[in-house]
Amino acid sequence: MKVERSIFDILSTPLPFPSRRDAILAAASLVFVRHGYEGASMELVAQGAGVARRTLYNQFPDGKKALFLAVVERMWQSFPVMDIATDAAALADPEVGLRRIGYGIAAFWNPPLAVAFLRMVIGEASRFPELMQSFFEIGKTPAVTAVTSYIAELGSRGVLDVPDAGLASRHFLGLVDETMLWVRVMGDERAPTQESIEETVEQAVIIFLGHYRVRRSGTRRKSA
Repeated sequence: MKVERSIFDILSTPLPFPSRRDAILAAASLVFVRHGYEGASMELVAQGAGVARRTLYNQFPDGKKALFLAVVERMWQSFPVMDIATDAAALADPEVGLRRIGYGIAAFWNPPLAVAFLRMVIGEASRFPELMQSFFEIGKTPAVTAVTSYIAELGSRGVLDVPDAGLASRHFLGLVDETMLWVRVMGDERAPTQESIEETVEQAVIIFLGHYRVRRSGTRRKSA
């Protein structure tokens, strides 16, 4: 599965945009972050992308909502572990898979603009609830489903004891997301250091496997 380079990473580097469409989506993401969904306009996006309004409407004839959905779809194309449930190395060793998930999440949310975009979506949700719904349907839900499928497969192979794979996946994601994402969404503008990323992910793996991993004897943990 090909993973696209994050649109927010592209914005933070001097490298040229891979395509005119990416240039437009990058400009749109900045407009949404700076002006909110309500304050964003096709005119502002056209100006930011350096294209004519006609060009913008040719690609997005349905206007701002279609452009927002395209930004969200492009954003989630860079999520790195959608194929984790079929990754042979990850299935052979849960530590490999969990680290791939943890470091992938950290990299995905590392660009400050990625966090700012999510903050904008949350902030606009009361006025435009369809924005949050689209954000989940396009990317967040498939991403969580991929992780859940991976953990469920490890359970079916007798590697993990997971009565509820969905709950277990949320446990692991929460261990990573709390530090890598949510403290920043709540206002901490500092990007995590590499040391912080490594400590967070490695501890998440240890804690998760300490609870869910089947002991070598094959015995499963007792329910509380």
